Amino acid sequence: KSWLAAHSGTARIVLGTRMAVFASMPHLKLIVVDEEHDPSYKSQDGARYSARDLAVYRGKLDGAKVILGSATPSFETWYHSRPAEEGGRYMRLTMADRIGGGVLPKVLTVNMEHQPKKTVLSPPLLSAIAERIARGEQAMVFLNRRGYAPVLHCGDCGWKSECPHCSAYRVFHKIDRTLRCHHCGFTERVPRACPACGNTDISTIGRGTEQLEEHLADLLSGVKRPDGSPVRIARIDADSTKLKGALQQQLAQVHSGEVDVLVGTQMIAKGHDFRNITLVAAVNPDGALFSSDFRAPERLFSLLMQAAGRAGRDAAQGGRSEMWIQSHHPQHPLYLALKKHDYPSFAEDQLQEREAAGLAPFGYSALVRAEARTQEAAQAFLTAASA
Repeated sequence: KSWLAAHSGTARIVLGTRMAVFASMPHLKLIVVDEEHDPSYKSQDGARYSARDLAVYRGKLDGAKVILGSATPSFETWYHSRPAEEGGRYMRLTMADRIGGGVLPKVLTVNMEHQPKKTVLSPPLLSAIAERIARGEQAMVFLNRRGYAPVLHCGDCGWKSECPHCSAYRVFHKIDRTLRCHHCGFTERVPRACPACGNTDISTIGRGTEQLEEHLADLLSGVKRPDGSPVRIARIDADSTKLKGALQQQLAQVHSGEVDVLVGTQMIAKGHDFRNITLVAAVNPDGALFSSDFRAPERLFSLLMQAAGRAGRDAAQGGRSEMWIQSHHPQHPLYLALKKHDYPSFAEDQLQEREAAGLAPFGYSALVRAEARTQEAAQAFLTAASA
């Protein structure tokens, strides 16, 4: 019905996900790609396409204007929006001010090398969260790892909870006592003992949002809200929002002020207008700094900038809003640029590195992936393809 309405010209505006780029519209004059940097615009299943690139191409075919909107544009888009005399193809429009006249939050870094070993939340950050709760404000703690712990581990033989069907590790979920692979979906009950050696003392390595929520409840047990009631903590991730309407219900609780501390994955870092959150904290974001994916720093900067944007949405609170980052490498150029909210300088530095390495947008790459019933068959194909 919606497709026909667009096709006939009855619908003058079409809203949709990446597949909306295919909507048939006889009088198309404008295409807006919101958060154009988001990797989810690229479809990896079935028909493979980039909705952002298709939007640009379709605009060229139909003579329509295309707006690529983002606070942290993809480096390809940023590069193409350089001045025309330097070869740029897009026009760069800058919105330097925040809606309502608010200011961006102050970014603070905590050097975890100076904190006691195995510290999850540093004392300064914990104190800052407690102050917010006592004032009747809200805080958001961001950890991009759902589940209780990323890996189960046997100290005797070194066994880890690897997935038998792919190369990832199965994540331990404490609530239902399962090991789940977040890549292929394989799930089974937690073993009573190590499957390799029979040791009953198997432990967790790392932490996810389930464990962080539990840890926060323990650390903040002595903190009270302005009315004297105990702290209320909520977790929003793909596991806590499975049931129909669960996400809307939990978001409504945050908006109404029933929640003091919100814990979650990147689901809570983008697009939400939380008016009373004045502190956002990123726990353990360092992993992406040393990833083999050359786009990892770009995506980390974008994610942290988006998360910081959840603080101080109310202009009256913008001046005292903060973004805390716990890192073992606080002097990394990415964090230094983030402290200044300086996307342009970070982008220029990264583009220089990419140009030297011949990576996008200065070169083209192709990914060849093999799927087979056995490792040997997939490896043989890839070896032949590489030759």
